[in-house]
Amino acid sequence: MIKKKWKPHYPKHSGTLPERRTLEMAVARELLTTWEITKNRELIEKHLGSLDKLYGVNAHLRVREYMKEIKANERCC
Repeated sequence: MIKKKWKPHYPKHSGTLPERRTLEMAVARELLTTWEITKNRELIEKHLGSLDKLYGVNAHLRVREYMKEIKANERCC
């Protein structure tokens, strides 16, 4: 009996991860809520600085944009 060559049952993903936007939006909501409660800029900057390691290059800029979008569209005042 000849063994078949193993291949994954899913196609290899080569583009940006589709769940990245969802995860970054969740982080943006969390940081925006933290900012609204504490007004602690150093804490927010610290968390934004660590995002590149988790979500890739320029993640902190994308999360900042999501924070602006959430504040403008989903939050009152």
